[in-house]
Amino acid sequence: MPILGNEMSTLPLGRPRARHTRANPGCADTGLSLIEVIAAIALISIGLFALLGELAANIRQQSLEKSQATALHIANGALEATRSQAYSSLVSAAGTSSKTVTMNGRDFTETRSLSVCSPTDSPNTCTPPSSGAVSTVHAVVDVTWDFQGEQRTVRIARSLVDNGTLSVSSTTNPLGSCGGSGTTLVSGHLSLSPSSVTVDTAGQPSSSVTVTLTETGLSNATCVPLTWSDDNGSHQVSLTGDSGSGSFQAAIPKTSIKKVVSTSGGTLAFTATVPGSQAIPSVSLAIVGAPAFSGNCSVSVAGLALNAISLVPLTRNTLLPATLSCATVNLSRTDTVVATYQSGTTTKTATLTSSNGTSWTATIPSGTGMVKTGSSESITFQLTRAGDSSTASQSLTATLA
Repeated sequence: MPILGNEMSTLPLGRPRARHTRANPGCADTGLSLIEVIAAIALISIGLFALLGELAANIRQQSLEKSQATALHIANGALEATRSQAYSSLVSAAGTSSKTVTMNGRDFTETRSLSVCSPTDSPNTCTPPSSGAVSTVHAVVDVTWDFQGEQRTVRIARSLVDNGTLSVSSTTNPLGSCGGSGTTLVSGHLSLSPSSVTVDTAGQPSSSVTVTLTETGLSNATCVPLTWSDDNGSHQVSLTGDSGSGSFQAAIPKTSIKKVVSTSGGTLAFTATVPGSQAIPSVSLAIVGAPAFSGNCSVSVAGLALNAISLVPLTRNTLLPATLSCATVNLSRTDTVVATYQSGTTTKTATLTSSNGTSWTATIPSGTGMVKTGSSESITFQLTRAGDSSTASQSLTATLA
Protein backbone atom coordinates (compact mmCIF):
# COMPACT_ATOMS: atom_id res chain seq x y z
CA MET A 1 0.00 0.00 0.00
CA PRO A 2 1.53 3.42 -1.00
CA ILE A 3 2.45 5.82 1.73
CA LEU A 4 0.66 9.23 1.48
CA GLY A 5 2.21 12.51 2.61
CA ASN A 6 5.73 11.27 2.23
CA GLU A 7 7.10 14.78 2.74
CA MET A 8 5.39 15.11 6.09
CA SER A 9 6.89 11.86 7.27
CA THR A 10 10.29 13.51 7.26
CA LEU A 11 9.28 16.13 9.86
CA PRO A 12 9.82 15.44 13.53
CA LEU A 13 6.69 14.29 15.29
CA GLY A 14 4.83 16.98 17.30
CA ARG A 15 6.43 19.86 15.40
CA PRO A 16 3.98 21.81 13.19
CA ARG A 17 4.96 22.95 9.76
CA ALA A 18 5.95 26.60 9.75
CA ARG A 19 3.56 28.89 7.93
CA HIS A 20 5.04 31.30 5.49
CA THR A 21 3.12 34.47 4.72
CA ARG A 22 4.00 37.19 2.31
CA ALA A 23 3.28 40.82 3.08
CA ASN A 24 0.59 42.26 0.87
CA PRO A 25 2.19 45.14 -0.95
CA GLY A 26 -1.27 46.68 -1.57
CA CYS A 27 -1.98 47.29 2.14
CA ALA A 28 -0.76 50.61 3.63
CA ASP A 29 0.26 51.21 7.22
CA THR A 30 -2.92 52.27 9.09
CA GLY A 31 -1.10 54.11 11.94
CA LEU A 32 -1.45 57.89 12.49
CA SER A 33 1.26 60.14 11.16
CA LEU A 34 2.90 62.78 13.37
CA ILE A 35 1.13 65.57 11.46
CA GLU A 36 -2.27 63.96 12.07
CA VAL A 37 -1.52 63.60 15.78
CA ILE A 38 -0.45 67.26 16.02
CA ALA A 39 -3.58 68.39 14.13
CA ALA A 40 -5.80 66.37 16.47
CA ILE A 41 -4.08 67.85 19.53
CA ALA A 42 -4.52 71.36 18.08
CA LEU A 43 -8.25 70.81 17.50
CA ILE A 44 -8.71 69.42 21.00
CA SER A 45 -6.78 72.39 22.46
CA ILE A 46 -8.97 74.90 20.61
CA GLY A 47 -12.09 73.20 21.97
CA LEU A 48 -10.69 73.17 25.51
CA PHE A 49 -9.76 76.89 25.35
CA ALA A 50 -13.30 77.72 24.20
CA LEU A 51 -14.81 75.67 27.03
CA LEU A 52 -12.47 77.29 29.58
CA GLY A 53 -13.48 80.75 28.39
CA GLU A 54 -17.18 79.88 28.69
CA LEU A 55 -16.58 78.38 32.14
CA ALA A 56 -14.74 81.50 33.32
CA ALA A 57 -17.60 83.72 32.09
CA ASN A 58 -20.17 81.54 33.89
CA ILE A 59 -18.15 81.59 37.11
CA ARG A 60 -17.86 85.40 36.93
CA GLN A 61 -21.62 85.79 36.35
CA GLN A 62 -22.47 83.46 39.24
CA SER A 63 -20.08 85.35 41.52
CA LEU A 64 -21.64 88.68 40.49
CA GLU A 65 -25.18 87.42 41.11
CA LYS A 66 -24.13 86.04 44.49
CA SER A 67 -22.57 89.36 45.53
CA GLN A 68 -25.67 91.25 44.32
CA ALA A 69 -27.93 88.97 46.34
CA THR A 70 -25.72 89.50 49.40
CA ALA A 71 -25.78 93.29 48.94
CA LEU A 72 -29.58 93.24 48.57
CA HIS A 73 -29.83 91.15 51.74
CA ILE A 74 -27.70 93.70 53.63
CA ALA A 75 -29.76 96.61 52.28
CA ASN A 76 -33.06 94.94 53.20
CA GLY A 77 -31.74 94.15 56.69
CA ALA A 78 -30.66 97.76 57.22
CA LEU A 79 -34.00 99.08 56.03
CA GLU A 80 -35.96 96.68 58.24
CA ALA A 81 -33.81 97.70 61.22
CA THR A 82 -34.60 101.33 60.43
CA ARG A 83 -38.35 100.64 60.19
CA SER A 84 -38.30 98.98 63.62
CA GLN A 85 -37.06 102.18 65.32
CA ALA A 86 -39.36 104.70 66.90
CA TYR A 87 -40.28 107.57 64.59
CA SER A 88 -38.83 110.13 66.99
CA SER A 89 -35.49 108.27 66.89
CA LEU A 90 -35.47 108.42 63.08
CA VAL A 91 -36.07 112.17 63.14
CA SER A 92 -33.24 112.64 65.66
CA ALA A 93 -30.92 110.48 63.54
CA ALA A 94 -31.53 112.44 60.32
CA GLY A 95 -28.38 112.53 58.24
CA THR A 96 -25.98 109.98 56.73
CA SER A 97 -24.07 107.18 58.42
CA SER A 98 -21.87 104.42 56.98
CA LYS A 99 -20.34 101.17 58.14
CA THR A 100 -18.53 98.19 56.64
CA VAL A 101 -20.23 94.80 56.62
CA THR A 102 -18.26 91.66 55.77
CA MET A 103 -20.24 88.72 54.39
CA ASN A 104 -19.11 85.69 52.39
CA GLY A 105 -15.52 86.93 52.52
CA ARG A 106 -16.35 90.26 50.85
CA ASP A 107 -16.51 93.80 52.30
CA PHE A 108 -19.66 95.82 51.67
CA THR A 109 -20.13 99.50 52.57
CA GLU A 110 -23.61 100.16 53.95
CA THR A 111 -24.66 103.84 53.83
CA ARG A 112 -27.96 104.95 55.39
CA SER A 113 -29.46 108.38 54.72
CA LEU A 114 -32.45 109.73 56.65
CA SER A 115 -34.31 112.93 55.65
CA VAL A 116 -37.37 114.51 57.30
CA CYS A 117 -39.79 115.55 54.53
CA SER A 118 -43.39 116.54 53.86
CA PRO A 119 -45.72 113.53 53.47
CA THR A 120 -46.69 114.49 49.92
CA ASP A 121 -43.06 114.42 48.68
CA SER A 122 -42.02 111.66 46.33
CA PRO A 123 -38.93 109.59 47.31
CA ASN A 124 -36.86 111.74 44.93
CA THR A 125 -37.78 115.07 46.55
CA CYS A 126 -37.78 116.35 50.11
CA THR A 127 -39.51 119.51 51.36
CA PRO A 128 -39.02 120.30 55.05
CA PRO A 129 -42.43 120.23 56.76
CA SER A 130 -43.67 123.25 58.67
CA SER A 131 -43.41 123.23 62.46
CA GLY A 132 -45.92 120.84 64.03
CA ALA A 133 -47.09 119.50 60.66
CA VAL A 134 -47.21 115.86 59.66
CA SER A 135 -43.83 114.64 58.43
CA THR A 136 -42.32 111.63 56.67
CA VAL A 137 -38.82 110.23 56.97
CA HIS A 138 -37.23 109.23 53.68
CA ALA A 139 -34.85 106.33 54.30
CA VAL A 140 -32.29 105.43 51.64
CA VAL A 141 -29.87 102.53 52.01
CA ASP A 142 -26.97 102.18 49.57
CA VAL A 143 -24.75 99.10 49.65
CA THR A 144 -21.56 99.34 47.59
CA TRP A 145 -18.81 96.81 47.00
CA ASP A 146 -15.87 96.16 44.71
CA PHE A 147 -16.30 93.40 42.15
CA GLN A 148 -13.19 92.64 40.11
CA GLY A 149 -12.11 96.28 40.04
CA GLU A 150 -15.61 97.67 39.38
CA GLN A 151 -17.75 99.41 42.01
CA ARG A 152 -21.26 97.98 42.27
CA THR A 153 -24.21 99.50 44.12
CA VAL A 154 -27.61 98.35 45.35
CA ARG A 155 -30.08 101.00 46.54
CA ILE A 156 -33.34 100.63 48.44
CA ALA A 157 -35.47 103.64 49.38
CA ARG A 158 -38.65 103.91 51.42
CA SER A 159 -40.75 106.61 53.07
CA LEU A 160 -41.59 105.99 56.74
CA VAL A 161 -44.54 107.77 58.37
CA ASP A 162 -45.37 108.67 61.96
CA ASN A 163 -48.47 106.52 62.33
CA GLY A 164 -48.92 107.68 65.91
CA THR A 165 -49.92 111.19 64.84
CA LEU A 166 -52.12 110.33 61.85
CA SER A 167 -55.82 109.67 61.73
CA VAL A 168 -57.04 107.15 59.18
CA SER A 169 -59.48 109.05 57.01
CA SER A 170 -60.02 109.78 53.35
CA THR A 171 -58.14 113.06 53.57
CA THR A 172 -55.22 112.67 55.98
CA ASN A 173 -53.91 109.09 55.67
CA PRO A 174 -50.62 109.06 53.75
CA LEU A 175 -51.30 106.14 51.45
CA GLY A 176 -48.24 104.18 50.48
CA SER A 177 -46.06 106.27 52.83
CA CYS A 178 -46.14 109.19 50.35
CA GLY A 179 -49.49 110.77 51.09
CA GLY A 180 -52.80 110.50 49.26
CA SER A 181 -56.52 110.11 49.85
CA GLY A 182 -56.87 106.38 49.27
CA THR A 183 -57.01 103.99 46.37
CA THR A 184 -59.75 102.09 44.64
CA LEU A 185 -57.59 100.91 41.74
CA VAL A 186 -59.81 99.58 38.97
CA SER A 187 -57.23 98.94 36.29
CA GLY A 188 -53.55 99.56 35.69
CA HIS A 189 -51.35 99.26 32.61
CA LEU A 190 -47.60 99.83 32.44
CA SER A 191 -46.00 100.98 29.18
CA LEU A 192 -42.58 102.08 27.93
CA SER A 193 -41.46 104.71 25.48
CA PRO A 194 -39.58 103.61 23.52
CA SER A 195 -40.52 99.95 23.94
CA SER A 196 -37.32 98.80 22.23
CA VAL A 197 -33.76 100.15 22.37
CA THR A 198 -30.31 99.27 21.14
CA VAL A 199 -27.32 99.22 23.48
CA ASP A 200 -23.67 99.94 22.84
CA THR A 201 -20.82 97.63 23.80
CA ALA A 202 -20.92 99.00 27.37
CA GLY A 203 -24.62 98.10 27.69
CA GLN A 204 -25.90 101.69 27.68
CA PRO A 205 -29.12 102.16 25.70
CA SER A 206 -29.39 104.55 22.78
CA SER A 207 -32.04 106.68 24.54
CA SER A 208 -33.65 107.34 27.90
CA VAL A 209 -36.81 105.39 28.77
CA THR A 210 -40.12 106.84 29.99
CA VAL A 211 -42.28 104.49 32.06
CA THR A 212 -46.00 105.27 32.28
CA LEU A 213 -48.63 103.72 34.55
CA THR A 214 -52.14 104.33 33.24
CA GLU A 215 -54.69 103.74 35.99
CA THR A 216 -58.23 104.34 37.16
CA GLY A 217 -59.16 105.35 40.71
CA LEU A 218 -55.69 106.08 42.12
CA SER A 219 -54.87 109.34 43.90
CA ASN A 220 -52.19 111.43 42.18
CA ALA A 221 -50.35 111.84 45.51
CA THR A 222 -49.94 108.07 45.94
CA CYS A 223 -46.38 106.77 46.10
CA VAL A 224 -45.89 104.16 43.36
CA PRO A 225 -42.37 102.65 43.39
CA LEU A 226 -40.90 101.44 40.10
CA THR A 227 -38.17 98.82 40.33
CA TRP A 228 -35.85 97.05 37.91
CA SER A 229 -32.59 95.09 38.00
CA ASP A 230 -29.79 95.32 35.44
CA ASP A 231 -26.04 94.68 35.26
CA ASN A 232 -25.44 97.33 37.94
CA GLY A 233 -27.84 95.76 40.45
CA SER A 234 -31.34 96.65 41.70
CA HIS A 235 -32.85 100.13 41.29
CA GLN A 236 -35.95 101.99 42.45
CA VAL A 237 -37.53 105.32 41.52
CA SER A 238 -40.95 106.80 42.21
CA LEU A 239 -43.62 107.21 39.56
CA THR A 240 -45.06 110.74 39.72
CA GLY A 241 -48.81 111.26 39.32
CA ASP A 242 -50.05 113.75 36.74
CA SER A 243 -53.19 115.54 37.92
CA GLY A 244 -56.10 115.08 35.56
CA SER A 245 -54.42 112.63 33.18
CA GLY A 246 -54.89 109.47 35.23
CA SER A 247 -51.28 108.42 34.77
CA PHE A 248 -48.01 108.13 36.67
CA GLN A 249 -44.65 108.57 34.97
CA ALA A 250 -40.92 108.30 35.53
CA ALA A 251 -38.18 109.23 33.07
CA ILE A 252 -35.17 106.94 33.49
CA PRO A 253 -31.94 108.41 32.04
CA LYS A 254 -30.02 106.08 29.77
CA THR A 255 -27.02 106.50 32.09
CA SER A 256 -29.05 104.74 34.81
CA ILE A 257 -29.45 101.58 32.70
CA LYS A 258 -26.80 99.00 31.88
CA LYS A 259 -27.61 95.76 30.09
CA VAL A 260 -24.95 94.11 27.95
CA VAL A 261 -26.47 91.64 25.48
CA SER A 262 -25.19 89.39 22.70
CA THR A 263 -26.34 89.51 19.10
CA SER A 264 -29.47 87.59 20.15
CA GLY A 265 -30.64 90.56 22.27
CA GLY A 266 -32.48 90.47 25.60
CA THR A 267 -35.08 92.13 27.84
CA LEU A 268 -35.19 94.33 30.94
CA ALA A 269 -38.24 94.06 33.22
CA PHE A 270 -39.81 97.01 35.06
CA THR A 271 -42.34 96.52 37.88
CA ALA A 272 -44.70 99.06 39.50
CA THR A 273 -45.93 98.29 43.02
CA VAL A 274 -49.31 99.93 43.56
CA PRO A 275 -50.24 100.35 47.27
CA GLY A 276 -53.54 98.79 48.21
CA SER A 277 -53.70 96.66 45.07
CA GLN A 278 -52.88 93.01 44.52
CA ALA A 279 -52.13 93.72 40.86
CA ILE A 280 -48.46 94.44 40.19
CA PRO A 281 -48.13 95.78 36.64
CA SER A 282 -44.90 94.90 34.86
CA VAL A 283 -43.49 95.44 31.38
CA SER A 284 -40.31 94.40 29.58
CA LEU A 285 -38.03 96.62 27.55
CA ALA A 286 -36.85 94.83 24.40
CA ILE A 287 -33.11 95.22 23.83
CA VAL A 288 -31.90 94.71 20.27
CA GLY A 289 -28.72 92.65 20.07
CA ALA A 290 -25.37 94.01 19.00
CA PRO A 291 -24.89 94.39 15.23
CA ALA A 292 -22.58 91.86 13.59
CA PHE A 293 -21.64 90.17 10.36
CA SER A 294 -23.54 86.88 10.22
CA GLY A 295 -20.97 85.23 7.97
CA ASN A 296 -17.87 85.92 5.92
CA CYS A 297 -18.10 88.67 3.33
CA SER A 298 -17.03 87.77 -0.21
CA VAL A 299 -15.88 89.23 -3.53
CA SER A 300 -16.68 87.46 -6.77
CA VAL A 301 -16.46 87.88 -10.53
CA ALA A 302 -18.78 86.11 -12.97
CA GLY A 303 -17.13 82.89 -14.08
CA LEU A 304 -14.48 82.95 -11.34
CA ALA A 305 -14.38 81.46 -7.86
CA LEU A 306 -15.35 83.46 -4.79
CA ASN A 307 -12.80 85.91 -3.42
CA ALA A 308 -11.11 86.35 -6.79
CA ILE A 309 -10.66 89.47 -8.95
CA SER A 310 -9.68 89.22 -12.61
CA LEU A 311 -6.98 91.63 -13.78
CA VAL A 312 -5.66 93.12 -16.99
CA PRO A 313 -2.09 91.81 -16.56
CA LEU A 314 -0.28 94.86 -17.91
CA THR A 315 -2.17 97.54 -15.94
CA ARG A 316 -3.30 95.54 -12.86
CA ASN A 317 -6.78 96.99 -13.36
CA THR A 318 -9.93 94.93 -12.89
CA LEU A 319 -10.92 93.17 -16.10
CA LEU A 320 -14.59 92.63 -15.08
CA PRO A 321 -16.81 94.20 -12.39
CA ALA A 322 -16.34 92.51 -8.97
CA THR A 323 -19.30 92.09 -6.61
CA LEU A 324 -18.82 92.60 -2.84
CA SER A 325 -21.36 90.77 -0.63
CA CYS A 326 -21.99 90.69 3.14
CA ALA A 327 -24.74 89.43 5.46
CA THR A 328 -25.49 91.15 8.81
CA VAL A 329 -27.80 90.93 11.82
CA ASN A 330 -29.41 93.73 13.86
CA LEU A 331 -28.96 96.39 11.20
CA SER A 332 -31.53 98.32 9.18
CA ARG A 333 -31.11 99.34 5.55
CA THR A 334 -30.45 102.93 6.70
CA ASP A 335 -27.33 101.86 8.60
CA THR A 336 -23.89 101.68 7.00
CA VAL A 337 -21.63 98.94 5.62
CA VAL A 338 -18.45 99.98 3.80
CA ALA A 339 -15.47 98.19 2.25
CA THR A 340 -11.98 99.66 1.94
CA TYR A 341 -9.14 98.40 -0.28
CA GLN A 342 -5.89 99.61 -1.78
CA SER A 343 -6.06 101.05 -5.30
CA GLY A 344 -2.58 101.77 -6.54
CA THR A 345 -1.08 104.04 -3.88
CA THR A 346 -4.44 105.28 -2.51
CA THR A 347 -7.19 103.75 -0.40
CA LYS A 348 -10.68 103.49 -1.90
CA THR A 349 -14.01 102.99 -0.14
CA ALA A 350 -17.04 101.18 -1.53
CA THR A 351 -20.41 101.68 0.20
CA LEU A 352 -22.60 98.57 0.31
CA THR A 353 -26.38 98.96 0.04
CA SER A 354 -29.27 96.82 1.25
CA SER A 355 -33.03 96.65 0.81
CA ASN A 356 -33.67 94.76 4.04
CA GLY A 357 -30.76 95.47 6.39
CA THR A 358 -29.57 91.86 6.08
CA SER A 359 -28.00 91.38 2.64
CA TRP A 360 -25.51 94.03 1.46
CA THR A 361 -23.78 94.43 -1.91
CA ALA A 362 -21.50 96.81 -3.80
CA THR A 363 -19.61 96.68 -7.08
CA ILE A 364 -15.98 97.39 -7.85
CA PRO A 365 -16.21 98.67 -11.46
CA SER A 366 -14.11 97.21 -14.24
CA GLY A 367 -10.93 99.17 -14.82
CA THR A 368 -10.41 99.88 -11.11
CA GLY A 369 -6.75 99.80 -10.12
CA MET A 370 -5.69 97.23 -7.56
CA VAL A 371 -2.56 97.00 -5.39
CA LYS A 372 0.59 97.59 -7.36
CA THR A 373 2.45 94.49 -6.24
CA GLY A 374 1.62 91.03 -4.96
CA SER A 375 -0.94 88.45 -6.02
CA SER A 376 -3.78 89.40 -3.64
CA GLU A 377 -5.84 92.35 -2.44
CA SER A 378 -6.88 92.87 1.20
CA ILE A 379 -10.43 94.20 1.66
CA THR A 380 -11.76 95.38 5.05
CA PHE A 381 -15.51 95.55 5.73
CA GLN A 382 -16.99 97.64 8.57
CA LEU A 383 -20.60 98.07 9.68
CA THR A 384 -21.94 100.96 11.77
CA ARG A 385 -25.37 101.16 13.42
CA ALA A 386 -26.52 104.77 13.39
CA GLY A 387 -28.67 104.56 16.53
CA ASP A 388 -25.84 103.84 18.96
CA SER A 389 -22.69 104.01 16.77
CA SER A 390 -21.97 100.32 17.40
CA THR A 391 -19.46 98.87 14.93
CA ALA A 392 -18.05 95.54 13.77
CA SER A 393 -15.47 94.69 11.13
CA GLN A 394 -13.90 91.81 9.23
CA SER A 395 -11.30 91.41 6.49
CA LEU A 396 -10.77 89.07 3.55
CA THR A 397 -8.03 88.47 1.00
CA ALA A 398 -9.05 88.37 -2.66
CA THR A 399 -6.86 86.60 -5.20
CA LEU A 400 -5.80 88.72 -8.18
CA ALA A 401 -6.26 86.35 -11.12
